[in-house]
Amino acid sequence: MKKIFLALFMFFLCFETFASDVVFIKKNKEKSKKIALVILNGIGDSKKNRKAQMNFFNNKGMDVFIPDYKQRSSLDESIRKFTKFYDDYEIEKYKEVYFMCYIIGGYVLNRYIQINGKKNIKKIIYDRSPTQERAAKIGVDKFPFLTKLFYGQIVVDFSEIELESLSDTSNLKIGVIIENQATKLMRFFEKSSYKYGSYTFDINNIEKKHNDFFHTWLDHDLMYKRFDIIGEEIIFFFKNGCFSKNAKRKKYDFDPFKKIRL
Repeated sequence: MKKIFLALFMFFLCFETFASDVVFIKKNKEKSKKIALVILNGIGDSKKNRKAQMNFFNNKGMDVFIPDYKQRSSLDESIRKFTKFYDDYEIEKYKEVYFMCYIIGGYVLNRYIQINGKKNIKKIIYDRSPTQERAAKIGVDKFPFLTKLFYGQIVVDFSEIELESLSDTSNLKIGVIIENQATKLMRFFEKSSYKYGSYTFDINNIEKKHNDFFHTWLDHDLMYKRFDIIGEEIIFFFKNGCFSKNAKRKKYDFDPFKKIRL
């Protein structure tokens, strides 16, 4: 019984509450002459993480939008909420739009593009985690009632879908950051996670339609705040459509379920 309560505590502690919209807009130019960066955070979204993101990106020459798009009711409602956000802020009027997407955010963006077209979207970075992407499945399978109670239908919906590439990536530059380390949550559920098959960190199994990628030792929690590790590569990609020659394009050789700090 003690182990069950510890498992519940770990699972729900590692998911933070959703935050509100955070927006940084410079009034010095017309939108048609500026670039917008939209950050679509995942389930691990929090006010603290948004502050770290905004502190890093708000002086990089782009207007920055971090929408509160996730809706407890469903993934479909989340897509509709994001669409309204995009329309309300007239983001399609910008010269170019770049995206930084954390797992579920990538799914929402892809569905948005499938429905509405690419418009002025030019560059996308997907944050992908072979380990963390099983967290929703584990929560729904092990704690179905509590998972839905705490996080709503959106997590149930996400546990049932497969992440797929865009069918049309013409005029897009797509980058992928592959997390090589599991979070505290997934370390706790390591054995259970293998129920869903072996892990692959091969870019061609993660995102077939990519222009470039790199591996990071960061886990999913750290991806929201350790821009001292990944920030330069993100900005390099947005400027050049590829990551730098120093980006690590080979997987780290450590066990992804062992806590590593480099």
